[in-house]
Amino acid sequence: MFAMLSQLAEILSKLGNLFMSAQRRSKDIHVANVLISSVTNLQRICVRGERLLMLVERATEGEPVDADEFTGLVTVQADRIESMRQSLETGAYFLATVDADILLELNPIVNRKGGLLARWTHRAEDSSLSTTTLFFLPGGTLERVLDQGSRSDRDGLLDTADGMRAARVAEVRDLSKPLKQHQVLAVRAEIAAAREDLARIKQLCRQLLDSTREAVGPEVMADLRRKILPDY
Repeated sequence: MFAMLSQLAEILSKLGNLFMSAQRRSKDIHVANVLISSVTNLQRICVRGERLLMLVERATEGEPVDADEFTGLVTVQADRIESMRQSLETGAYFLATVDADILLELNPIVNRKGGLLARWTHRAEDSSLSTTTLFFLPGGTLERVLDQGSRSDRDGLLDTADGMRAARVAEVRDLSKPLKQHQVLAVRAEIAAAREDLARIKQLCRQLLDSTREAVGPEVMADLRRKILPDY
């Protein structure tokens, strides 16, 4: 999950830099609204993500995961991720006024049928306590899926399916049960990678907010944030 969201933040941050330097204003507020909504979602997801990683880290030290708390956090994450997916899907037209290629870049992530965000939320509904849900796809698979923006959706679906099968080989299916010793080392490595991704997401969110503020001005930015934040 964390690597996937880091890639999304990277795409949006790059768009934010183009937005800041663009010399057109007709749809700036609409673009800014989509970007600020995405940042707000990502920031809230990061907060809950840190808590999830803390719970799993305790599991590697022999402390059982609270299944109710963990499942509740994953459920809220799934709702927030789906909300962000819908916002990006409906706002893609405005983002394309800054960079038409954004549609191809976002499609493997936000597509409602086979995109990564939709597949993750479905996975979260089916198995909220597994490491495959928490950490999702291996890095190499994720890169191949994102690279399929210029290829067919079928290729992306096949890559995702292959990656899911690979992830399940080393999967811990129920984190509320004690981990075996060989699982502890693998889960700790996943936690370390996820924390790097979280740090990257936070950095990119700050950059995106800065570039959006520069594009529309501090007054418009503040007004948009006031309107958006009550919904979160």
